Amino acid sequence: MPTLERITIYPVKSLDGVEVVEARVLPSGALENDRRWQLVDMEGQVVNAKRTPLMHAIRAEFDLGATGTVHLAIDPAAVATRAIPGIERLAAIAAASFPLVPGPDGPCGWLAEVFARDVLLVERPDGGFPDDREACGPTLISTASLEAVAGWFRLAVDECRRRFRANLEIGDCGPFWEDTLASPARPELQPLPSELAPDLTADPYADLPPPEPLAFTIGGVGFRATNACRRCAVPSRDSRTGAVTGQFRDVFEAWRSRTMPADVDPSSWSHLYRLAVNTGATAAGMITVGGDVSVRRG
Repeated sequence: MPTLERITIYPVKSLDGVEVVEARVLPSGALENDRRWQLVDMEGQVVNAKRTPLMHAIRAEFDLGATGTVHLAIDPAAVATRAIPGIERLAAIAAASFPLVPGPDGPCGWLAEVFARDVLLVERPDGGFPDDREACGPTLISTASLEAVAGWFRLAVDECRRRFRANLEIGDCGPFWEDTLASPARPELQPLPSELAPDLTADPYADLPPPEPLAFTIGGVGFRATNACRRCAVPSRDSRTGAVTGQFRDVFEAWRSRTMPADVDPSSWSHLYRLAVNTGATAAGMITVGGDVSVRRG
């Protein structure tokens, strides 16, 4: 049976994650403290790694106890690699620790020095700032999927984890098992007697809606899959240095096409640059590493 092998939360959107052995699922469906904070500029635009590659150079260590603190430092590997424009000036910025609060007492001054512009730290404790506002539950991927993608690009599996930033990692299942939750293949139609058989050149599924995503539980807490995650430019970059892997999306989509499981129907996908599954939770509760994953079919 598939089991929950790893839980990672990302307290500040686009910064490093924290691996935990258990996590609380909030009434909103989000994991407690996941993407709880995000950075915006003075015009209210989100500051994230998609638009701001300098994010890759920041190493963040979190203490999410009663007060909540973050230790920030510039990764020397990023400075040495010089893959990000303007990275050289960051070498002079000293590491420091801050409470996770807005204003001058928090990390905003340090981060403004990194980005060379003022930023604000904003908080949403009840649901965070997920990319998919319609499905704010944790993102889910199998360990085997990460291992497969790492092999395509000759990456370490940990580097692949950091690039794709999923919350829940599922073991004891095959590559792209999670796709069967979001995009299950349509069951085969029962054969008809020859005198009633339809035109064999027609698509028997053409007028039917795609199958519904599946519901599942982790340690008794209910979730529903929603869709396979569309990816942005972030996975194409080294998570520590920002160096770009050439032709990343083209290679990724070529391999995705070749390795799509037979029990997955990607016909509703606009493209194959997708990995991991967005979810919504059906109830609050606690999930723990080692919990069984049970899928409800039919």
